[in-house]
Amino acid sequence: MSKIFELFGYPLETWNEQARKNCQNAHCPFMDSECDGGGNRYLSGIDLENRKDLQQYFPNKSSVQSGICSLRPKTGEQPWIVCPRRLLSLKKGNAHHQDATIIKLIQTSNLPKNSVFRAWSEVKMKVSGENEEEEIKSFDYTFDYVLSGFTRKSIAQIATLIDRSEAMTQKIAQVNGYTLAQRNGTMWVDDFPSDPILIVEIMTSSTSGGDKKKRTQISMAFEDAVKNGNQHNGPGINYRQVWARMVSQLIVKSQVGIAWGGKTIWLLQDVLVNYISQSTALNLENYLSEQASEVNILAFGYGIKSDPTKQKEQIIELTDSKFYAGLISNAQTNNAGFIDIVKIGAPPPKEKLWKALFLKKSVTMLKT
Repeated sequence: MSKIFELFGYPLETWNEQARKNCQNAHCPFMDSECDGGGNRYLSGIDLENRKDLQQYFPNKSSVQSGICSLRPKTGEQPWIVCPRRLLSLKKGNAHHQDATIIKLIQTSNLPKNSVFRAWSEVKMKVSGENEEEEIKSFDYTFDYVLSGFTRKSIAQIATLIDRSEAMTQKIAQVNGYTLAQRNGTMWVDDFPSDPILIVEIMTSSTSGGDKKKRTQISMAFEDAVKNGNQHNGPGINYRQVWARMVSQLIVKSQVGIAWGGKTIWLLQDVLVNYISQSTALNLENYLSEQASEVNILAFGYGIKSDPTKQKEQIIELTDSKFYAGLISNAQTNNAGFIDIVKIGAPPPKEKLWKALFLKKSVTMLKT
């Protein structure tokens, strides 16, 4: 049965007093701030005002997010990360538990050394334009993180770019923390976004809906783990959903990075990499690389650190990593490349279909 592996950043199998105090504050050690549910699990938040059974665990809080970082599907198996903050958060405060991840990300991105970059999260872009055939096409995506360098640009130039007045442009610059300076009567922004560009996409696992009677819904599993430790049932991993979300964006966002003269790097967990290799025509082990290319995947794993007898850290830092990179398609190898992620790995024999149909009642008969 699936179990929660990490709760608010601490492995539940080695829960201690420090972990309990951290839990009282619903603190995410990877963001160094209160858990936000991973940015995509607001429905799993719990209202504490009418929950006397939980109030003692979260004093002075009226609500709490279900701070589940990862799940272990079965005893002895590697945990699956279900919160993107667990894999990487650049909104870090004083947190240092992802230093190895950030160092590896910078190394594989080939960003200029000894440079400073600004990072933005949840960058939404919804635009339309014409392609080479003069067809109107739309682009509607959100980037997890965008990193860029910066350059000096005048308020007048920026106002033209964003189609605002100079006064409004200056106000926006001030609100968003840009550095303003006046020179010879002209107002400048000294750190306007500029090349080089790095897009960072984080793909972690989804959970199954869970069973209310077995208390495997994510909020129920969280409640039981807070009160009873490892005496709880966790939701399962929805392997197909996470793969489907990734495959629908992998090529597009990689192409965008190329079109902008930059790169896109995808951060995954090693167990998801294994699942992709086993279920599609893409064997990622054939793309191990030391250099970035058109499509880039940086995968991290727990390794032996997931074994409670070998845990030396109260909060596990992911240091085991592999980097995969290659072309979207390669004409020299009959278009083989990362495009293979959308191709079937091995078609099942037709006999498997007959078996599946025979074991299921049909819904109707059609006449042609």
